[in-house]
Amino acid sequence: VTLLFADMPGFAALCGSLPPRVVMSFLHNLFATFDDMLDHYKVYKVETIGDCYVVAGGLMYEDEDGMAAAMLQSAFRVTLPTTGAHVRLRIGLHSGPVVSGLVGTRMPRFCLFGDTINTASRMESTGVAGCIHAS
Repeated sequence: VTLLFADMPGFAALCGSLPPRVVMSFLHNLFATFDDMLDHYKVYKVETIGDCYVVAGGLMYEDEDGMAAAMLQSAFRVTLPTTGAHVRLRIGLHSGPVVSGLVGTRMPRFCLFGDTINTASRMESTGVAGCIHAS
Protein backbone atom coordinates (compact mmCIF):
# COMPACT_ATOMS: atom_id res chain seq x y z
CA VAL A 1 0.00 0.00 0.00
CA THR A 2 1.19 3.54 -0.69
CA LEU A 3 0.05 6.31 1.65
CA LEU A 4 -0.17 9.95 0.61
CA PHE A 5 -0.33 12.75 3.18
CA ALA A 6 -1.03 16.28 1.87
CA ASP A 7 -0.90 19.31 4.13
CA MET A 8 -1.00 23.08 3.67
CA PRO A 9 1.82 24.87 5.52
CA GLY A 10 0.56 28.00 7.29
CA PHE A 11 -2.99 26.73 7.73
CA ALA A 12 -3.04 27.53 11.48
CA ALA A 13 -2.11 31.14 10.75
CA LEU A 14 -4.80 31.28 8.07
CA CYS A 15 -7.38 30.07 10.61
CA GLY A 16 -6.36 32.79 13.03
CA SER A 17 -6.70 35.56 10.47
CA LEU A 18 -10.10 34.77 8.93
CA PRO A 19 -13.65 34.21 10.13
CA PRO A 20 -14.40 30.50 10.65
CA ARG A 21 -17.00 30.40 7.85
CA VAL A 22 -14.42 31.67 5.33
CA VAL A 23 -11.87 29.06 6.47
CA MET A 24 -14.45 26.28 6.26
CA SER A 25 -15.63 27.37 2.82
CA PHE A 26 -12.03 27.49 1.57
CA LEU A 27 -11.18 24.07 3.02
CA HIS A 28 -14.43 22.56 1.69
CA ASN A 29 -13.69 23.80 -1.84
CA LEU A 30 -10.09 22.55 -1.74
CA PHE A 31 -11.05 19.11 -0.41
CA ALA A 32 -13.98 18.82 -2.85
CA THR A 33 -11.47 19.34 -5.67
CA PHE A 34 -9.37 16.47 -4.29
CA ASP A 35 -12.45 14.28 -3.72
CA ASP A 36 -13.39 14.68 -7.39
CA MET A 37 -10.05 13.08 -8.39
CA LEU A 38 -10.35 9.92 -6.25
CA ASP A 39 -12.23 7.77 -8.75
CA HIS A 40 -10.06 8.84 -11.67
CA TYR A 41 -6.86 7.78 -9.88
CA LYS A 42 -8.54 4.79 -8.17
CA VAL A 43 -7.29 5.72 -4.71
CA TYR A 44 -9.10 5.64 -1.36
CA LYS A 45 -9.57 8.70 0.86
CA VAL A 46 -8.63 7.47 4.33
CA GLU A 47 -9.45 10.64 6.26
CA THR A 48 -8.91 14.34 6.72
CA ILE A 49 -7.37 15.69 9.91
CA GLY A 50 -7.65 19.46 9.98
CA ASP A 51 -6.03 20.53 6.72
CA CYS A 52 -4.29 17.17 6.22
CA TYR A 53 -5.78 14.98 3.46
CA VAL A 54 -4.82 11.29 3.59
CA VAL A 55 -5.10 8.91 0.61
CA ALA A 56 -4.21 5.22 0.16
CA GLY A 57 -3.29 3.57 -3.12
CA GLY A 58 -2.81 -0.10 -3.74
CA LEU A 59 -5.73 -1.28 -1.63
CA MET A 60 -7.55 -2.32 -4.82
CA TYR A 61 -5.94 -0.31 -7.63
CA GLU A 62 -3.17 2.21 -7.62
CA ASP A 63 -2.21 5.52 -9.13
CA GLU A 64 -1.17 7.47 -6.06
CA ASP A 65 1.74 9.09 -7.95
CA GLY A 66 -0.72 10.52 -10.47
CA MET A 67 -2.99 11.64 -7.64
CA ALA A 68 -0.11 13.41 -5.88
CA ALA A 69 0.86 15.36 -9.00
CA ALA A 70 -2.78 16.21 -9.74
CA MET A 71 -3.28 17.44 -6.15
CA LEU A 72 -0.29 19.79 -6.42
CA GLN A 73 -1.58 21.17 -9.73
CA SER A 74 -5.20 21.57 -8.63
CA ALA A 75 -4.24 23.14 -5.28
CA PHE A 76 -2.10 25.69 -7.11
CA ARG A 77 -5.21 26.79 -9.05
CA VAL A 78 -6.93 27.61 -5.72
CA THR A 79 -6.08 30.95 -4.12
CA LEU A 80 -5.79 31.81 -0.45
CA PRO A 81 -8.64 33.97 0.83
CA THR A 82 -6.17 36.20 2.72
CA THR A 83 -3.65 37.15 0.04
CA GLY A 84 -4.90 35.68 -3.22
CA ALA A 85 -1.66 33.67 -3.43
CA HIS A 86 -1.80 30.15 -4.85
CA VAL A 87 -2.14 27.23 -2.42
CA ARG A 88 1.05 25.21 -2.09
CA LEU A 89 0.80 21.74 -0.62
CA ARG A 90 3.42 19.65 1.10
CA ILE A 91 2.95 16.01 0.03
CA GLY A 92 4.59 12.90 1.48
CA LEU A 93 4.47 9.37 0.02
CA HIS A 94 5.61 6.08 1.51
CA SER A 95 4.88 2.47 0.53
CA GLY A 96 4.78 -0.53 2.83
CA PRO A 97 2.60 -2.99 4.71
CA VAL A 98 -0.46 -1.93 6.71
CA VAL A 99 -3.13 -3.61 8.79
CA SER A 100 -6.61 -2.47 7.79
CA GLY A 101 -10.23 -3.12 8.62
CA LEU A 102 -13.47 -1.77 10.03
CA VAL A 103 -13.17 -0.45 13.56
CA GLY A 104 -16.03 0.49 15.89
CA THR A 105 -19.74 -0.20 16.07
CA ARG A 106 -21.54 3.13 16.51
CA MET A 107 -19.69 4.89 13.69
CA PRO A 108 -17.59 2.15 12.09
CA ARG A 109 -14.66 3.37 10.01
CA PHE A 110 -12.24 1.68 7.68
CA CYS A 111 -8.86 2.31 9.33
CA LEU A 112 -5.23 1.67 8.47
CA PHE A 113 -2.52 0.92 11.04
CA GLY A 114 1.25 0.44 11.03
CA ASP A 115 4.62 2.08 10.59
CA THR A 116 3.87 2.81 6.93
CA ILE A 117 1.33 5.42 8.04
CA ASN A 118 3.78 7.05 10.44
CA THR A 119 6.54 7.15 7.82
CA ALA A 120 4.23 8.67 5.19
CA SER A 121 3.21 11.34 7.69
CA ARG A 122 6.88 12.13 8.43
CA MET A 123 7.63 12.34 4.71
CA GLU A 124 4.95 15.04 4.45
CA SER A 125 5.98 16.97 7.57
CA THR A 126 9.65 17.09 6.53
CA GLY A 127 8.89 17.95 2.90
CA VAL A 128 8.91 21.26 1.06
CA ALA A 129 5.76 23.14 0.02
CA GLY A 130 4.98 22.65 -3.65
CA CYS A 131 6.87 19.34 -3.80
CA ILE A 132 6.26 15.62 -3.41
CA HIS A 133 8.58 13.99 -0.85
CA ALA A 134 8.71 10.22 -1.43
CA SER A 135 10.71 7.53 0.33
